[in-house]
Amino acid sequence: MKPRIKICGIRTFKDIQAINLFDISYAGFIFAESKRRVTKEQAKAMRDALRPDIKAVGVFVNTPTDHINEIIDYCQLDIAQLHGEESPKHCKEIHRAVWKCIPIQDEGSLAAAEQYRSIAGILLDTYSQGARGGTGRTFCWEWATEASNQYFTILAGGLNPENVQRAVKIVKPHVVDISSGVETDTQKDPYKIEQLVRRIKDGDQ
Repeated sequence: MKPRIKICGIRTFKDIQAINLFDISYAGFIFAESKRRVTKEQAKAMRDALRPDIKAVGVFVNTPTDHINEIIDYCQLDIAQLHGEESPKHCKEIHRAVWKCIPIQDEGSLAAAEQYRSIAGILLDTYSQGARGGTGRTFCWEWATEASNQYFTILAGGLNPENVQRAVKIVKPHVVDISSGVETDTQKDPYKIEQLVRRIKDGDQ
């Protein structure tokens, strides 16, 4: 089965227009410190313009639960994606489905996912000291070959149209999560999104 696609770091209505054109399943809005950060008002307006079948994901880092729930309810988000040190208890207090990021530094990193078995998904991203994702760097995908057998797996970290086929073949994720890999001059590029969708659809062809 081909993975579904999440385009993250949505910042403008042009970005919304671009992803609405293609077979995209999830759109990510960043509420943590980032050059792609948006306000809840901006996110709500863009969420309202999003194609109805695309699920909206809010990205947070060590944000208090009540604040996450406030944003989720205001923006009508479908999923909360957490990139900090959020505990399983913290995850259970959130009003929507939760994807918890597990930073991958070495072949033993996936063990940290065990405590989050009760949540909706595990997002694998490249470990970077002092950064919470969005580095545009890949990790060794061979370290995560068993992830999708154990968890609903979202694969992130440096993916782009050129490497996504190999990443999918090795990890077999349920979702691939791409941001800078489909950008040109920090803007989402419809051509690159189309190439990404085509490469995933074609698989090994």
